[in-house]
This record gives sequence, structure tokens and C-alpha cells, in this order.
Amino acid sequence: MKVHEAMTKAPAACEPTTSLRVAAQLMDVHDCAAIPVAHDGTLVGIITDRDITCRAVAKASNAPDLPVSDYMTSPVIAVAPDDPLDTAAELMQENRIHHLPVITADGRIVGMLAQSDLGRRMTNREFGELTRRTSIRTSDRCTTSSQLVRGGGQAESLSYTRLP
Repeated sequence: MKVHEAMTKAPAACEPTTSLRVAAQLMDVHDCAAIPVAHDGTLVGIITDRDITCRAVAKASNAPDLPVSDYMTSPVIAVAPDDPLDTAAELMQENRIHHLPVITADGRIVGMLAQSDLGRRMTNREFGELTRRTSIRTSDRCTTSSQLVRGGGQAESLSYTRLP
């Protein structure tokens, strides 16, 4: 099976200058967790709900007004419409990602492939394994303390213990 048979065609997209608020609203309206970012129709990045919440809102009090370009992932791992679904699944596993923009040879966005799109074409066991391989983070990406910023902008220490 090929990527074009499972992808969402003509997905919602935004420009690098789009605000994070508008990007989040697009995700809500289109019921998706990632939006490709394009300039003049050519893929330049991807913004996810996790980018917005964990990288922007958690750290910047004015996050809703900031441009997508400040928090998008770029360069982007993408696939072509005629790539096999197995290739897409391997890319997701190797890079621990859940969404792949689908682009033409000249970088034009033609679709979006989500991990859930693959799951609908796998057995429960296969999908469970894919989910495990794309979701479990390594210990070097975890921290044990951070700063919690309250609405007034004041920071306080936040600590937690990692469970086994």
C-alpha cells in the first residue's frame, strides 16, 4: 500500500507568520494534532499541538501571539505520495514522530500522514508496537526539575520524581 492511499489529502496548512493561536484553532477545527507550515505552498516546517503546549505556552506568557516559525520543527521529515506505507512507518519509528507531511518532488504539500492513519491499516499488535516505538522517550530527554510560571509571570521551582 502507498502513502497516498492512507494520507489526508489537502490538509490544513499555515504560513510561518501565522500566530500559534490561529494554528491551534486550525488544529481544533480540522481535528488534527499537526499542521504543515508552508511558504508559497512549499513545505518549510511542521507545528504540532505538543510544540504549542510544551515548547511555547509552557515557556512564554505571550505564546498565543507568537509566530509559528518560532516553534515549528524545521527541516521536516516528509514522504512522497508513492512511498510505501512501510517506509513511512519506519521513518516514524526511527525519528519518534507521529506525523509526516506528504510532498511532491518540488516540495508542494499534497497530504499529511498521521500515525493513526497507519493504525487503521495494521493489526492491533502492529499498531501497539508502532505506538510504543514512537512514544517512549529516552532518559536523556527527561528532566527532574523545571520552572513553573504562573499567570502573573512569576517563576517557582517545580520538581517531580520519575516512576519506574
